[in-house]
Amino acid sequence: MRKVAKDLQNIPASLSQHNTENHLNAIQINKKLIDSDVYRGKIKDEDGNVVREEVVEALEAIYYNKCAYCEQPTHTYIEHYRPKNRVIKSPNHGGYFWLCYEWSNLLPTCHECNKIGGGKGDQFPIQNEAQRARFADCYLDNQIDFTKLLANQPPLIDEAPYLLHPEIDDPREYLSFEIDAKKRGIALKGIDEVTKRGEETIRICHLNRVELLLKRQETIIKPVIDNIRRAFGLLSKGTITAPQFFDELTE
Repeated sequence: MRKVAKDLQNIPASLSQHNTENHLNAIQINKKLIDSDVYRGKIKDEDGNVVREEVVEALEAIYYNKCAYCEQPTHTYIEHYRPKNRVIKSPNHGGYFWLCYEWSNLLPTCHECNKIGGGKGDQFPIQNEAQRARFADCYLDNQIDFTKLLANQPPLIDEAPYLLHPEIDDPREYLSFEIDAKKRGIALKGIDEVTKRGEETIRICHLNRVELLLKRQETIIKPVIDNIRRAFGLLSKGTITAPQFFDELTE
């Protein structure tokens, strides 16, 4: 996971307040009216064929076609950072349905990080359950206050979620690398001893899956080994001197 800059003012047209306000008013009565065509930004031709998915395209550009959580190249699934339908272990909440079209709540993920059972699914633990946001917090004078839908503003930021948000949090403050205990590859570890957000993010998204351990090893260790082999090759051919050999190793 890495910090990502998303322009919250440059919103895909399908997610604009003008385009979503009526949808949201209907959804508060019936959550089944949540429309994936809207949050994916589907644009159709005259025959009803999908020609573009502008939200998907925008997220893929910002995240370089990678999963927001594990950073692996992926077919993009639209992830609702705060789950829209329900929240595991908070049965009376009913999910953050009012955030289903909120640009700051949408992330691109792979299937493995986001699936129910073995991935994030509908998990969204926070440090103080009493602070969990409700629709009433943003519905004032019979209208939605769109400023209260932003993930980096109250009341949402006050929830103190355990799951890191790559557009708000700097993962380097919460996550580091270590050799997997079973020596299968490179594992992530949480380094924030107070909040445990790094550790919890790893748990929630299963970021130490075996395939990720191996991928990280390939990404981190293989270039080092390749550089050592290259330097020895140059030395054995007499192309470089011994001092130059050590310079090559530190490049």
